[in-house]
Amino acid sequence: MEAAVKFSGRKLERVVLIYPPVNFSRQSMKQIHPPLGIAYLAAVLKDVCEVRVLDASVEGYRNEERVGDRFLRYGLSFDEIERRIREMNPDLVGISCIFSSQFQNTVEVALRAKKVNPDLITVVGGSHPTFLAEECLRQGGIDFIVKGEGEFALRDLMEAIRKGRGVETIPGLAWQEDGRYCESGIRPAAPNLDEIPFPARDLFPLDKYDRISSPMGSVYRQRPFMNLITSRGCPYRCNFCSSTNFWGNQYRVRSAGNVLLEMEELAGKYGVREFKFFDDNLTADRGRAKEIFRGMIERNLKVSWNTPNGVHLMNLDEEMLDLMKGSGCYELTLAIESGDPGVLRDIIHKPTDLAEVERVVKLIRKKGIDSSGFFVIGFPGETKEQIQRTFDFSRKLNLDRIMFFIANPLPGTELYRICLDKGYIDRNYRFDEIDYFEGRFSTPEWTYQELYQLRRNWFWQYNLGGLFTHPIRFLTRYKPIIARPGFLLEILKRRIRN
Repeated sequence: MEAAVKFSGRKLERVVLIYPPVNFSRQSMKQIHPPLGIAYLAAVLKDVCEVRVLDASVEGYRNEERVGDRFLRYGLSFDEIERRIREMNPDLVGISCIFSSQFQNTVEVALRAKKVNPDLITVVGGSHPTFLAEECLRQGGIDFIVKGEGEFALRDLMEAIRKGRGVETIPGLAWQEDGRYCESGIRPAAPNLDEIPFPARDLFPLDKYDRISSPMGSVYRQRPFMNLITSRGCPYRCNFCSSTNFWGNQYRVRSAGNVLLEMEELAGKYGVREFKFFDDNLTADRGRAKEIFRGMIERNLKVSWNTPNGVHLMNLDEEMLDLMKGSGCYELTLAIESGDPGVLRDIIHKPTDLAEVERVVKLIRKKGIDSSGFFVIGFPGETKEQIQRTFDFSRKLNLDRIMFFIANPLPGTELYRICLDKGYIDRNYRFDEIDYFEGRFSTPEWTYQELYQLRRNWFWQYNLGGLFTHPIRFLTRYKPIIARPGFLLEILKRRIRN
């Protein structure tokens, strides 16, 4: 096939993996962590070629530029990315695209790579191109898309090109041939995550992440901190989340022993003092989770940790919380989503008992662990009365902090399909304008303008109210970021822009 013939026999001695600049809403805070996606890719590829990485977000963290009226972009300029690609002179450039709002930046990086060398191979992976591969390839500049889990697919693609085999033999790929869209079969998910080497963090400028210290969720207790993931996917099927589909509709876990080995490496080799669990559902396998926390205590790791990506609290029994506290947990972010049982059951499809939520939140507070809550409003079929119930429930819980988001349809989700079917959005929907603090569509029950005002008013009322109702708790919780140079100025700038 054309794609195989065009690149057949290439040696592919040097690969550069790039995390592109990031677009973010003026209402949000920047965050920075080593990108685990390309770190895992690098770990698998470095045995078969020379691998270099470029995280444009950390290298150009202080560089901000406007993107339209509502967004900013931070990271290296595209001219500087082009210069660095030319300097590194790769045979293949792999580009990560985790967020849909990041895709246009991904395309621009691919085009800049082609400008450096038209014969250079460009490969893109991540959630957005996985679900919209055909549309993404039409943008130009991209030779291949790796759909879903990418470590071994990219390695196998490189081997096929080197040996002159047809790429159609490699499952999990998409490409174009004579202007036609082509894809190979679905790639089975890796059955044993323990066989995947730990992320190649040694290739990244870890000192820069530590100096910036701007984590997901904004809070930390100790530095340096590091993100890690112990499982892939989630056993649930929430209608607004694409993660389960991306990871092959399976929930797969690393063994507790494998996770503890990585933790020991992070603490011993890199001096990490705090872990940020990025799992979609860290505690879904209750026994394994307890084994991890018990192992952290037995190995005397002496670290702090939290779950900025959220946990499903239905598996948080008293023994689990005791082990969490004993192993260094200081905060749990709870993915509650809604305070209305009908929305949870009939719209989101999440098995959450609100009475159990109240009980567990009280237990978390009793154990001396901080609690944050994720809530989402603005689903098709949700009424204003149900939205108000979510507001009321969030107040009733008396969490340390809440994060209210507005539902946005993402590729690969049931929510996206519903919004298309009902005509709330069309095929020209602009994913690069997604802002989880603003709605992008209206329904017969409400308008997106109404949602914006509801969310904004409640969010600031709740969180800033904590400064007056629980000042010691508020100041203790936010001490690390309040003390960060420029933080208060950044908050003030964001508030003025809003």
